[in-house]
Amino acid sequence: MAKKDNNYYHMFSDIAKDAIFAAHHLEKTVKNYNPEKMEKLNKTMHEIEHGADLKKHQMMKMLVAEFITPIEREDIATLSYMLDDVLDSIEEVFQMFFMYNVKSMRPEAIDFVDLIVRSTEAMKACFDEFEHFRKSDLIAKKIVEVNVIEELADSLYFKTVRELYTKEKDPMQVMVWVRLFDRFERICDECEHVADTIGSVIMKNS
Repeated sequence: MAKKDNNYYHMFSDIAKDAIFAAHHLEKTVKNYNPEKMEKLNKTMHEIEHGADLKKHQMMKMLVAEFITPIEREDIATLSYMLDDVLDSIEEVFQMFFMYNVKSMRPEAIDFVDLIVRSTEAMKACFDEFEHFRKSDLIAKKIVEVNVIEELADSLYFKTVRELYTKEKDPMQVMVWVRLFDRFERICDECEHVADTIGSVIMKNS
């Protein structure tokens, strides 16, 4: 019987690459914002998320049938669902742009998407090193990097929401953008949750 090649570390990295792709799609959308294109861009984002979702389902199907796993199966399942949350939250931003009929982009959104791209890239670097965590000098640094980016996103969220309530005169704009900034910040939170969970798994297996 041929040996199965269910390398969960590689599968994690593959889905994390989709998260980076989604983050860059969000970055391009925000930096070149055109409300007339949002329906199409929203559909493209859904295709990215759906593709990653199919990979997650395939991973879970393999996991159910697997007798021996490289780390605890509960940890594999938890990390896969956390990765899914990252992509879901990026898709939520697109849905909100479209649902709320956002007509123009605020400059603070550009600052957020820069952090989101950096966060997804650092998160993928954690997964790339995960298989060799006992020998890797980089993985701990990348986990810290994700945490630092999340702290920057927290500070940016505090600052931008404060400015909305003190400077924006249109209450509808305040409502919409508080919700959007909350989603932006949540994406960085979820990347941090992934990185911290990787760190916890490493501690359990060291």
